Amino acid sequence: MGRRIGTFLQRLKKDTTGNLLLMAGAGITALVGAAGISVDTVQWYLWKRQMQQAVDTGAVAGALAMSFGRDHNTAVTSEVGRTANTVHTIELVSTPPTSGAWTGDSGAIEVVATTSRALPFSSVFLSTPPTIRTRAVATAVAIGNPCVRALATDGTGIDVFGGAQVNLGCPVSSNSPGGVSVDLGGSSFLNTDLVMSVGGIDYGSGNLPSNASLVSYGLPVEDPLASRNLTWSPTCNLNNVNVTPGQTRTLDPCRYNNGLRIQGTVYLRPGVYVIDGGSLTINSGAEVFMAPGTTGGVTFILTGNNPTQVATLSVNGSAEIDIRAPTMAEDPLWGGILFYQDRIASDLSNTINGGSDINLHGAIYFPTNDLIYNGDSSQTAQCLLIVTQRVRFGGTNNIDNNCDPDLTTINSSAFTIRVVE
Repeated sequence: MGRRIGTFLQRLKKDTTGNLLLMAGAGITALVGAAGISVDTVQWYLWKRQMQQAVDTGAVAGALAMSFGRDHNTAVTSEVGRTANTVHTIELVSTPPTSGAWTGDSGAIEVVATTSRALPFSSVFLSTPPTIRTRAVATAVAIGNPCVRALATDGTGIDVFGGAQVNLGCPVSSNSPGGVSVDLGGSSFLNTDLVMSVGGIDYGSGNLPSNASLVSYGLPVEDPLASRNLTWSPTCNLNNVNVTPGQTRTLDPCRYNNGLRIQGTVYLRPGVYVIDGGSLTINSGAEVFMAPGTTGGVTFILTGNNPTQVATLSVNGSAEIDIRAPTMAEDPLWGGILFYQDRIASDLSNTINGGSDINLHGAIYFPTNDLIYNGDSSQTAQCLLIVTQRVRFGGTNNIDNNCDPDLTTINSSAFTIRVVE
C-alpha cells in the first residue's frame, strides 16, 4: 500500500497537465476585480457628468431667478434636484462667487454639489467611497444690440406676417413672456443672426436663416431710453398745418396743434417738432428733407392732452423722405431720437408704409404703442432703431444698425444667462 502511494505521488509531482487550470484559478480573482473596478469607474464618470449638468442648470436657474427678483436658493435647489438623478448634497450657493474670475459680479451665482455612494466592487478595496464634487458659475453675458425691441409684456411682441421679407443687420428682441412672443408666419423671412425672447418663438423651417441663433424664455431687454427725463417746451404754436400737393414750405421747430399733414414738399430746419393731437401724416407723393444749408437733425414728438388723444404717425407709400435725428453733441436730450410718442399714450397704432425713397436715420421710440412697418423691395435704412410696444412687419424691409458713434449711445446690449465657469 505504501509503495503504491509513493508511486502515485511521484507521478503527480511530474504531471504538468493541470498547470493552466491552476494559473487560471489564481488569475480569475484579479480579472474579476479589475472588471468590477472598471464598472464602478464608469458609474463614477456617469455620476460626474450628471452632477455637472445638474449644477450647470442649477446655476443658470439661480441667476435667472435673481434677474427676475425671485429667490435664487429655491431655484437652485429645485433645478439641481430635478436633474441630478442621484443622491446629492448642495454644499454651496453663493452670490457673488467665492472664487474664480466672477467674484466681483453680484449678478453671478456659484453652485457646488457633491455625491458619494458605495459601489459593490470598489467597496471591497475602499473603506469610504470617493466624493464626486462639481461646481458651476452662471451670470448674464452680453450677446448683441437689438435694433428692433418690442417692450410689451404680454401677447405677441414681434409679428412678421404674410410673405414679408425683413432683412436686418442686427438682432431682434421681444419682452413678452407669452408662448408666441415672436411670430414668424406664412412664407415670411426674417433675415437676422439672433432672435431673443422672454417667451416662445414660433417659426417654420423657412422663416429664418439656418445659422440664426434663438434665445427663447430668456431675459427681458431693457428700454434704452427709460432713464431719460424727456421734456419739451416749444416757443411757438401753429394750428392745423397742411402742406398741400404742389406746395413747397420750409418748417421750423414748433408746436403743431391738431397734427401736421404733408402732401407737398417740406424742408425741415433742425430742432424739436411737437405734434400735439391729430397725427403726423406724410402722404403719397410728399417730399420731406432736411433744410439745405443747415446742420443738425430733427425730432418729432407725438403728444396730446390725454392718453387717447396723443398724436400718431402715418407715413404712406411713394413718399420721398430723407431725415435724421440730432446727434448727442447737437442735442444731449433728444440726441438719436427721430420719432418719440408720449409715454402716456395707450391703445394707439402707428404706420409706416415705406417706399424706395424713404431713409430714416435715428430711433423710432413708441414705448407704449404699436408700429406697423411695411416696406418695398428697395427700401433701406442704414441706422434705424425701433423701440415700440409691439411691431408688425409686412412687405420688404432692409434695416441696418450702422449708426454713428453719437447715435449708438442710445442703444444697449441684450443679455442672456450662461455658464461661465
